[in-house]
Amino acid sequence: MPITTIVLPGNRRIWLEVKQGIVIEATESLVSLVHEGRDRRQFVGGTATIRPGRLHSELVSVHKVWLRDANGQESAHDLTHFPVDSRVGHSVALVYGAAQGVETGEFFGALNVTTGKFNFDESIHCDRLRKFGLYLPSKFYRTRLQWGLAIGAAIGLLCSFSNGMDFSFFIAGSILGFILSLAVALAQAVVKQVQGQRLVPQLNHRALAILLSKS
Repeated sequence: MPITTIVLPGNRRIWLEVKQGIVIEATESLVSLVHEGRDRRQFVGGTATIRPGRLHSELVSVHKVWLRDANGQESAHDLTHFPVDSRVGHSVALVYGAAQGVETGEFFGALNVTTGKFNFDESIHCDRLRKFGLYLPSKFYRTRLQWGLAIGAAIGLLCSFSNGMDFSFFIAGSILGFILSLAVALAQAVVKQVQGQRLVPQLNHRALAILLSKS
């Protein structure tokens, strides 16, 4: 189906595409995921010992469907993050998209056209948010730390010139620039993540309108 472009606050342009087909197979299964906590270092009688992190498990319901489109092409889709009840013969539409300029997108919503039920990924994992331009860009921290080091080194170099080429000022400026840039980067990261996550409901609302109009 044709691609539709929407614009979210902050001039975030996102392209969306609807893929629709008939369910030829639908499965739901429970998978046990095991997570291990971090190892902990302890001192017993002056000797350092490492205690392995605790293990804990959780059951995750995995939803998958196979669709056949109007051209007869079949495709499998994982709806675990946005499950929608469906069975063989139902018509299901999925919404797919990413930020403008990103070629490969993500599926994040489904509509059962036959029953009218729909569901969306309301949180969208951070790695997926990045494709929609709603998370930190790649090399976010690296870029800001490099700028911080460069600015700190420049300030330290100027101070060393004014103090008889004392190299300690250069080192102190570089360290200070690194510390300040790290603090600024962490603050910016929190703000950007919160801003991006707050736009997810609006993204889902706009995507639902497109799903309903094109299904």
